[in-house]
Order: sequence, then C-alpha cells, then structure tokens
Amino acid sequence: MPRTSFAAALEAEWIKLRSVPSTRWLPLTTVLSITGVSALVDAFIAEGQRREDGAEYDAFALVHYGVNFGQLALVAFAVLAVAGEYGAGTIRASLAAVPDRRLFAAAKLTVITAVALVTAIASSLTCILAARLLLPAGDISLTAAATWRTAFGQVVYLVLLAVICAGVTFVLRTPMASMGLLIPLIFLGTAALTAIPGVREVARFLPDKAGQRIMRLREFNAYELAPWPGVLVMALWAIAAVVAAVTVFRRRDV
Repeated sequence: MPRTSFAAALEAEWIKLRSVPSTRWLPLTTVLSITGVSALVDAFIAEGQRREDGAEYDAFALVHYGVNFGQLALVAFAVLAVAGEYGAGTIRASLAAVPDRRLFAAAKLTVITAVALVTAIASSLTCILAARLLLPAGDISLTAAATWRTAFGQVVYLVLLAVICAGVTFVLRTPMASMGLLIPLIFLGTAALTAIPGVREVARFLPDKAGQRIMRLREFNAYELAPWPGVLVMALWAIAAVVAAVTVFRRRDV
C-alpha cells in the first residue's frame, strides 16, 4: 500500500470538517457569539462599569468579555472534530486510509488548529472594531500597543483552547466524556477553585485562568499570573494534551 502523504491527510481532514454541519457552522457561531456578547457589554455596561471601578477600570475586560461565552462553541467544534468519527463509526475507515497514526493525528490537529486560528482572528478583530464604535471615547485606541496585545491574546487563547480540547478528546474519544470534563473545568471549575483561599494559588495555573490574563491590562486578583507567563502556562497545557493524545492514540486498537 503506498504511503499516504501529509498533504493528502490534510485534505481528507478538511473535507471531513466541511462535510459535517456541526463542525462547519460552529466556527461561525463562535465568532458571532463572542462578538455579539462583547458588543452588548460595550454598549450597555461600559459606562456603569467605569463609574463602579474608578481608577481600576479596564476597558479590555469588556472588549473581550464575549470570549467567556463564545468559547463554548469552539470547545464543541474541537471535540466534535475528533469524536465525530468515533460516533459515526468511520474511524476504522479513516485509519485504513491513513494507517500511520502519528500522521493521522497530526493532520487532524493541524486542520483543527488552522480553523481555530481563522476563527480566533475574525472574533478578535470584530471585538476590537465593535469596541471602538461602542465604547466611550478614549477607552481604547487602534494605535495603542495594549489594544493589539489583548487582541493577539484573544487569538492565542482560543487557538490553544481548541488544541487542548482536541487533545483531550483524542484520549477520551466520546463527545459526552470530553464535554463532561471540559465544560465544568473551563466554565465552573476554575471559578469555584479561585474562590477558595489556599486553593486559588494553584487554580491560577489552570489553562483558562492562565490564558485569559493576557486579554486584560489589570489583574482582578493579586494571585493571578502575569500575561505572558499565563500564555506560557496555557501553551504547556496544550503541548501536554497533544503528547497525551498521540501517545494514547498510537497504543490502543482504535
């Protein structure tokens, strides 16, 4: 049997993503939900938040606020992009076409990452433009380095989140198990753990807590990581997820 090329494996994975309605529409849903929520917050909450926070006001916490909600669609995209083949029973056919499991995993993770990158860039730029139109004058500037640092941070965070979710799903295989672990961890676990004295110092190293710090200029709490170390911590989580995914995927039957 001739060896499958990486380009052919990439093309196959891209066709799979485009062929399934859920993985085709979830990236667009991610952009719309992130931008929509952020725009609503910019339009209706900014003035009151400025008065309440005073000197501690951070406009970028509002600019990228929609990430807290829209990331759910991106998590679902990454999970379904991997687990969909197990649910549909096509994983055996896919492995028959691409028997090299490292190549198969690399191609799937590359396509998921590429789609997440385009999605993240689109959501970040639309959040910045919406904020420029809706926030009070002077809150953000399109020429300020801080604006583009936080915009870059949103892109990096969302891409790394997609990689982590895809890696976890390679290990767990089913959407139910993967979402059952990821959703409480990302949306509930971190918030609960960071409220517990003595535990929150460790909880700051969880991927979402560490990665989202770069989207703000100010700390919410004294125990938070600095922006760039936070990105590094999340990147290490993503690397660990990929290593675990490839290791487990290569060792089991399917």
